[in-house]
Amino acid sequence: MAGPMKVLVVEDDPFVREMAVAGLEEAGFEIIDTASGSEALRLLQGGITLDALLTDVRLPGTSGWVVARAYRERFPDLPVLYVTGYAEQMQPVAGGIILSKPYRMAQVIGVLATWAA
Repeated sequence: MAGPMKVLVVEDDPFVREMAVAGLEEAGFEIIDTASGSEALRLLQGGITLDALLTDVRLPGTSGWVVARAYRERFPDLPVLYVTGYAEQMQPVAGGIILSKPYRMAQVIGVLATWAA
C-alpha cells in the first residue's frame, strides 16, 4: 500500500468520533469521517475509495451493518471494524472484526495496522 491507510470512520456520537479521528490521525492514518450511515452511503455514491471502514453498528437512519454491506458490494475485500455498545447486536461477520464500546485506541490502531501490512 502506497501512502497512509485511508479509513472511513462512521460514528454518530461527536465525542467518540472526534477521539477516534484524532487518535487515528496521530497514528498516521488518513481519515474521512461522517456522523451517519446515510452520509456514508452518499460518500460511496460519490466515488470514495478506502482501505478500511470503521463503523458504529447502531446509527441514526441507516445501520452500520447496511453501510458495511454496501461498501463491501463495491469493494469486496474491504476490511470492516464494527464497534458497538449493544451486546444484542453482536453477530458473526465476514471480512471484519467487532469491538465493544468503550474501546481503546490501541485496539483500533492494532487492528488497522494488521490490515495495512
